[in-house]
Amino acid sequence: MKTVKLSQPNDHINLTPMIDMIFLLIIFFILAGKISSDRLSHYITVPPTQTAENMTIPANWGHHVINVFGSSQNEVPSGAPAYNSIQFDDGAIWTTQDTNHFFHYQQLRKALTSIYHASDHYLDPRTHMYILPKVIIEIRADADAEYRMIQEVQQICAHTNDPYQAMKPRLPQNPDHPPEDTYPFINIMFTTRLPLQE
Repeated sequence: MKTVKLSQPNDHINLTPMIDMIFLLIIFFILAGKISSDRLSHYITVPPTQTAENMTIPANWGHHVINVFGSSQNEVPSGAPAYNSIQFDDGAIWTTQDTNHFFHYQQLRKALTSIYHASDHYLDPRTHMYILPKVIIEIRADADAEYRMIQEVQQICAHTNDPYQAMKPRLPQNPDHPPEDTYPFINIMFTTRLPLQE
């Protein structure tokens, strides 16, 4: 077997393109990491209970509590109310029904409307469009409650969605004014508790 000797042996390897590529990759990961950390800072963060502040309720204001129970799990913990249910002011517990999935929201809206008419009112200082009740609504939810339910309860309180129309938005006839039958509660505070904790 005959060997062929190269006239110009390749003893030198040019590393410049590889070094350029490494620097480009380093710059890419630095920039990509910076962008992802900036995006994470915009997510909603919930403060721990140690840093939460107690809200004082004015003497001439009403205070009502909505307990929210709801879980995507099929099993309901022992002693807990039924799946997807609401308890208002330690009274009756309203749950979804087989024929009406929004029954508990409808009952809550009826109770809130009654409280709205029985309360003292003031004009919304920001928009001057709403007559607001002097009432603070406290929404309590435990660790098993779905955020979807808490959000829908908040929409019921603000009277922005209609539980009689499958929670569709309540759109005004005039964009500059809310519907005439709007009875909103916007002074809402949230408290959390362990499952089955009073």
